[in-house]
Amino acid sequence: MINPITRIQDDVIQVRLPLPFALKTVNCYLVRGRSGWSIFDTGLHTAAGQAVWQEVFRRLRIGPGDVARIVLTHCHPDHYGMSGWLQRFFSAGHPETAPPVLVSQKEYRHARNVVQPDFDLAAMLFDFFSRCGLHAETANGILANLEQIRAATRPHPEHVEFLEAGTTLTVGKYRFQLIHTPGHSDGHLIFYDRRHRLALSGDHVLLKITPNISLWPLTEANPLGRYLHSLEQLEKLEVDCALPGHKQLITDWRKRVAELQSHHHERLQQMKNVIDGAATPFDVCARVFDVNALSSHEIRFAVTETLAHLEYLVNEQTLQKNTNHVWTYMRNC
Repeated sequence: MINPITRIQDDVIQVRLPLPFALKTVNCYLVRGRSGWSIFDTGLHTAAGQAVWQEVFRRLRIGPGDVARIVLTHCHPDHYGMSGWLQRFFSAGHPETAPPVLVSQKEYRHARNVVQPDFDLAAMLFDFFSRCGLHAETANGILANLEQIRAATRPHPEHVEFLEAGTTLTVGKYRFQLIHTPGHSDGHLIFYDRRHRLALSGDHVLLKITPNISLWPLTEANPLGRYLHSLEQLEKLEVDCALPGHKQLITDWRKRVAELQSHHHERLQQMKNVIDGAATPFDVCARVFDVNALSSHEIRFAVTETLAHLEYLVNEQTLQKNTNHVWTYMRNC
């Protein structure tokens, strides 16, 4: 096993958990406070992920009563998935002692709709992907993959408390300002300590890879527009070190924010350029990405990210949209 532990500070530890898809790992963090450790993000609930957490707790001598809270930047399965298991693990059979899961209300509502099994997602998503121009076989492959991922979020947390943007979360010497950063997800939060110039950036700002900005049936309109607007606000922050949800630490914050802005403006131009006549979202996706080399898991992200860019261009009046059963986009003359 590769060592999953990296000590960032004496009181901040990064934990890398395995993922069963191309991204390979997700970064979670332990921050020590006066009343115990706070866990920031949890990983996808797999046997391999569970084994890593147990090894980390053994090596750091963290047991029942040593974890004060579980904090989520957002509720995508690779960040939310083990929150219920961790809550049970640290309750030691006494639910009243379980550490609470802290998350924005908007994110938790989304999680209830998407990852909890009592919500029938299949029919909605099949219609959605059909409107994007996908064949039934491809759409069904995506839905089967999504059901596997939904299963890897169980058990769900029972004790949940809501975080509000603009408030402060104190953990030890850190006073984290909660900043609402929509785009990758509607209720995504970044945790920023001004004094220590430290940010837990979740999946909103990543190094080496670009966060997936997607439009789904249940997400708010124009996620790319909201993402780019939030980047304009974030570039003003004084950050020496950002702790992201994937890949390496970010030590040149403003440079990375500028790179993300540039990437999306280039991608917008690229998508505009490949439209010749009427094109479905999947048509555009296939002209920008090598879809034949992508798994079902990757195709759904490629299609929904393409859709987010197309809708941004419609909002900017660069494209027009035909809203018949299969959506098509054309350039405005």
